[in-house]
Parts: sequence; structure tokens; C-alpha cells
Amino acid sequence: MTLVDAANVHCTRTAHSRADEESSEIPTLVLPRRGLFRYHTGARHVLADANTVLLFHPDQPYRISHPNDDGDDCTALRFTRDVVADALGFASEQSRAWTLGVRTHRALHRSARAALAAQDPLSRDEHALEVLAIVARADPIANTARDAAAIEAVRERLAADLGRVATLAEIARGVHLSPYHLARRFRATTGTSMHQYRLALRLNIALTRLRQGENNLTALALDLGFASHAHFSAAFHDAYDCSPSAARAGNAGRAARL
Repeated sequence: MTLVDAANVHCTRTAHSRADEESSEIPTLVLPRRGLFRYHTGARHVLADANTVLLFHPDQPYRISHPNDDGDDCTALRFTRDVVADALGFASEQSRAWTLGVRTHRALHRSARAALAAQDPLSRDEHALEVLAIVARADPIANTARDAAAIEAVRERLAADLGRVATLAEIARGVHLSPYHLARRFRATTGTSMHQYRLALRLNIALTRLRQGENNLTALALDLGFASHAHFSAAFHDAYDCSPSAARAGNAGRAARL
């Protein structure tokens, strides 16, 4: 009996198209790699970006919408109910979402890629279970009614234009909070600062584009909002323990394990 099915999912839906309601027969862990979308279930919705992981509940119909026209790319792991219940305590409760730091994101997607590539069922199942183990150690996204709308608006702004430079005061004005309260509430909700959250998004997207064969590292750095090639390289090396060039090659030193 297989414990997991793994697949890459590419969505080209635009912001103006309305998605039909869907449902999943078994728990599905969704790992966004690129893009931005909303997962709607009942009166609740979650904004998903490359810093998040979502668990789709099998008993909750859902709908997907996109705030822009870029679509998204995700890895989807469909587990049996017993496996998810054992790892996450998941039974009859609602869907969940988690935010991830750069190093947790790296470990999670490394295990997910290994599960996708595995030819042997035992190897595939073990790599997929490691994904669940990593998620089990992460902190779920807080979803208090008081802060949810403001924090989601900030997350959407940060993800929609990674190259934009903005001050804390400017972002706070956009959600009608003081800079002090926005900074505190954002950290309480996501577990990190806005600067670190945006940096993680930039580096996650950079790693995806490098694996897709991005050649112009300076253009990539500036497009994602880094001040220079050197600034980008230093941040990338600090997060992934290798240079962007090594990650693009995929076979140099530690880059082979990214």
C-alpha cells in the first residue's frame, strides 16, 4: 500500500478567472514554489506564497483564486489520513497553513524533490514522511480576526512586488496601523520580521529561477530587489551555504544537496 502520491502542479489561472469549487479525497500537503494564491474554504481563506505550506482537508471543499495573473507552481503530496493523523494530529479539524524560514524551506523542498524523483516506493515514502516531520516542527500561521486582514495585506504586498523598496511607515499607512503595532503583530502572526519574511521570499524565488536556468545573476538580483550582485550573493550564501552560480550548476559542492 502506498502512503503518498507526489506531483508537480502548474496553474496558469489569471486574477480575473473564477475557479470552480474542488475537493480532495485525501489530505494534501501543498508546497508553493512560485506565485501567489488564496485557498478559500467556507468563510475562511489563506494567502499562500513561497514561504508557506498548506494542508488541504479532505472533508472541506475549497476554491483557489489568484490576486494577479502570474499563476503558481506547487508540489503536492497526497497522504493517507492515518499517516497525516499520526504526524500532525490531523483528524476532523480544519485545513492548516504554516510559514517557513529559509533553512526550513530548503530542507522541506529538498525532501519533496527526493520524493518526486524516487523510483523505489520505500524511498519515496520515507522522503515524503520527512516532509511531514519538518512541517510538524513548524509553527502554524496565527489567524486571529483582529490582525488577519492587515497581515494578509502586508504579505500580499511583499510577495506581489519583490523588487519594490518600501519603508515600514509606508507599509503601515497602507493597512491603517502604526509602524510599532504592525511590526509587533506581523512577527506574532508569522514568527518573523517583515524584512526577513521578504528576504526569504526573494531567496526562495531566486533558487527556483536558478534551477530553471537563469543566466544573468545581476539582472536576477536587481529584479528581486537586492542592491547589487554582491548583496544577493552574500544573502544567498548565508541562506544556502553555496553561491548562486553553484546552485544554478546543481552539481557543485553543497549545491547538489539543495
